[in-house]
Amino acid sequence: MWWFRKREKIHFDYTHDIHSHVLPGVDDGVRTYGEAIMVLKGLSRLGVKRVTCTSHVYFPALMNGRENLHPLLEDLRAGLQKEGVEIELDLGAEYRVGEYMLSLIERGEILSGDDNRVLVEHNFLSPSPFFDQVVFELQARGYEVVLAHPERYVFWEDDIVRHGKELKNKNCRLQVNILSFAGYYGKEAQRGAERLHDAGLIDYYAGDVHGMRHVETIGKYISNS
Repeated sequence: MWWFRKREKIHFDYTHDIHSHVLPGVDDGVRTYGEAIMVLKGLSRLGVKRVTCTSHVYFPALMNGRENLHPLLEDLRAGLQKEGVEIELDLGAEYRVGEYMLSLIERGEILSGDDNRVLVEHNFLSPSPFFDQVVFELQARGYEVVLAHPERYVFWEDDIVRHGKELKNKNCRLQVNILSFAGYYGKEAQRGAERLHDAGLIDYYAGDVHGMRHVETIGKYISNS
């Protein structure tokens, strides 16, 4: 399924969303089981066939892991089957990069979905000093490292393409939010997304969906593209 944006004929595959916050009650995403089912139904209507559940993880406030997340994933799988919604789920996480990740990596506790893919993010105000070390340790163990929404980091606004190229030179993949193209986060994030697209630096287009408001915005953007 391909979508086109008139401005520059952007097209991207949105059958697999690698970035979502649909496990209920564990971060700032959906709050309830019912809301989660509603959001996943909405994504299915947009043509999404697979969703990687990437709840936030950051030290020390939000240390989600397999023990508390996997039962929620299984509940949603059962609910989707009961509702007749044909969408696959797998379990990843969105890690805010920090020194704590080195311990998780060493203990083999990183959640990477079904594709050995690890989604990481910076704090929105400043880059993590542990980023290069974390990327190295993950890659040394065979993980694909994906940086979430680089277009939203204010510290890269002035030279987003240069930073994107530097990341790609480190074999780090880039995931941009579809919502950024829709202007959801403001003009700077939109321009950053467009610049990364124009430079051919984007590996994944994803929803970063936290609720129905995001599903609806993505749907409107797609239908107007």
